[in-house]
Amino acid sequence: MKTSHIVAATVGTVAVAAVGYALYFDSKRRSDPEFRRKLKKERKRAQKQQKEEEQKKEAKTTATVEEVLASIKDEDFPTSMEAREKFCMEQLSAGEALFTRGPEGYEMAAVCFFKALKVYPAPAELVMVYQKTIPPEVFTLVMSMLSMDVQKKQEKYFTVFPPKEMNVKIGELPEGVTADGQKVVRRGLIAIKDFAAGETIYSETPIISGLEPALEGGEFCHYCMKQIVGEESKVPCSTCTKVVFCSETCEKSAATEFHTVLCTKDNEDASSPERALFDYSKDSNRKYPDMLAKFLAKMVHEETLNTGEEYNLFDHIERLRYLEIRPSEAEEKEIALLKAALGAKIPGIEEFINEERYLTLKGKLLYNAYGLSTSLDNERVVEPSPENNRSVHDGPLVGAGFYRVTSYMSHSCEPNTKVAFAEHDNKLSIVAARDVKAGDELHVGFIKNGTLTTEERRQALFQDYRFKCMCPMCETTD
Repeated sequence: MKTSHIVAATVGTVAVAAVGYALYFDSKRRSDPEFRRKLKKERKRAQKQQKEEEQKKEAKTTATVEEVLASIKDEDFPTSMEAREKFCMEQLSAGEALFTRGPEGYEMAAVCFFKALKVYPAPAELVMVYQKTIPPEVFTLVMSMLSMDVQKKQEKYFTVFPPKEMNVKIGELPEGVTADGQKVVRRGLIAIKDFAAGETIYSETPIISGLEPALEGGEFCHYCMKQIVGEESKVPCSTCTKVVFCSETCEKSAATEFHTVLCTKDNEDASSPERALFDYSKDSNRKYPDMLAKFLAKMVHEETLNTGEEYNLFDHIERLRYLEIRPSEAEEKEIALLKAALGAKIPGIEEFINEERYLTLKGKLLYNAYGLSTSLDNERVVEPSPENNRSVHDGPLVGAGFYRVTSYMSHSCEPNTKVAFAEHDNKLSIVAARDVKAGDELHVGFIKNGTLTTEERRQALFQDYRFKCMCPMCETTD
């Protein structure tokens, strides 16, 4: 008999036997209680065994990932753009060579791909490339490494920030309970030493700041917001007439961080995308779109510096609270203007500035920005923009600043600190309004109390910041 016939006959016999067993199995399952109990027990045992296997596999992966992260913890990654590019390509090539060996090369391949991610300027894009080009087992390892690395970085953040010399720390504070009894916590700024009334607790410069649109190109510095006394003291931009600076230092700093990217260059081109963004801010009397453009340009600039700092600008702001904004025609136009102004100069920015990310960034400004009072003339009349900013100043506001540390301060209608601009520029100082003890939470006023009643204060705060004030003053007065 031919082999093919033998195989066919064998398969036929097995098939008949399998059908017969299936009928017997089904009959026993229906009629025999003991058989059903035994079957259920076996299923549970199998499920338990499968779960234990998965746990062992997960534990092994976790141990592998922890070993890898520990092994490269103190590794010096390249900092210059050229060196990073070379290192990245070397790691990608090594990873590809390793995974072609099969499973025995997967672990080391994942290490190479993870190292490439550490220096690649747009890691999210590289992850998408990995997902399509490397074996699933390697991709899973890389993502586990990335996830654990991000988690460790997040856990470490508040142990190193703010710097100790700022005399404050960020702590988690109780804020009631949910309907199902879960504790709600928030982050707040806490003093780590005693301060007498009138003492400066700390000072900080902003991540970014912006003048009220009506003041641009006039008497105030586009970079530090300081008032410029006398026409002869103004330092102009060499390629536009829209902004002025108080010094060559400010002009160079602005050019380095963001103005080279955003300059309207109206001396050369009257219809540039940068000019369109500037004109929109001016015509709509809204400074935050321009401030967000500055932030994005500065973020990219800092990435190119490769200073080796563990946390970048985006790391600092991603933990901050923000107001949720419903998209409108205004936001759609602002996104389009930003993409047009930045797209030709910052590769990938058009994909980065999607609707969700733009609304989140703008919401962070609306919740956390502080009004800047740097004018030497307290009688100056400035047309304010309709955008939120925290301020209790009696003097005119000339703009707003977005600060890393001070954004964590909570509101109180009877705050224990006050905001000061001692040098009449955008450098903000937090000064004790009364004696402050180590461990005290620091509060600042978001709005002017004046003669407002409790209900009026709460209404104003809810309208602008969407919370009901529960400070001692609101809780104890009508």
